Amino acid sequence: MPLQVLAAAPANVWEWINFYGSGIGAVAGVGAAVIAILTLVSAALDNRARSQPMITAEFRAAPESDTFAELVITNLGQTPARDVVVRFIPELELPADTTGVSARYIVQRYSKQIPVLNPGQVLSNTWWAGENRGGPQLVNAEPTPDDVIIVITYRGRGRRRLKDSFPLSMDTVKLTTSSFSSTSQKGLMTSMNKHLKTLADKTAAIATAMNKSRS
Repeated sequence: MPLQVLAAAPANVWEWINFYGSGIGAVAGVGAAVIAILTLVSAALDNRARSQPMITAEFRAAPESDTFAELVITNLGQTPARDVVVRFIPELELPADTTGVSARYIVQRYSKQIPVLNPGQVLSNTWWAGENRGGPQLVNAEPTPDDVIIVITYRGRGRRRLKDSFPLSMDTVKLTTSSFSSTSQKGLMTSMNKHLKTLADKTAAIATAMNKSRS
C-alpha cells in the first residue's frame, strides 16, 4: 500500500501543475507586464525631469574686485525657461534720487516677466558695493539688503509652472578668504597702490611744510 501511494503521488503533482499552471503563468505574465510598465513610466518621468529648465540664484564676488558682489541668476537646465518671474522678499526700495545707484537696474530688469532664459544664460547685476566710510568695515553703498529671499517662477516643458526660492546672504561672499603671491598681478598692483599712497602722503607733508615756511 505505501508503494502505491508513492507511485501515485507524482502523477497527482503533475495533474495539479497541468491544471493550475496556465493560471500561474498568466499571473506571472501580468506581474512582469506591470513591472515593465512602471519601469517605462519611471524612466519617462526621469527623462522629463532632467530635460526641464533649472534656474538658480546666488551671490558672487564680482570679477577682479574685492569690494563688489553680484546677484547672478542662471538657467542650469537643458531647455529654455519661459515666462520667468523674479520676486524679492523683502521688496527692493529705491531712494528718490537714483543717480549712480546700480540697484535701479535690478528693479527695472525684474519688474516685468522675462520671455525666455536659455540654457547656460546668465543674468548678473551689482548687488553690493563696498564703501569705506571711516569704520572698521566696508558699508554697502547700494540700497539692497544683505539678506534676501529670491523667489523664481517659470514655465518649462508642459503647462505647469515651476517655482523655487533661494534664501541668500551676503555673508556667503563677505566671509570669503583668499591669498595671493606678491609677485602675481594682483600682488604687484596692491604693492604699487601702497607705495603710491605713501609717496602721496609724503608729498603732501612736504608741500604743507613748505607753505608754513613761506608764511
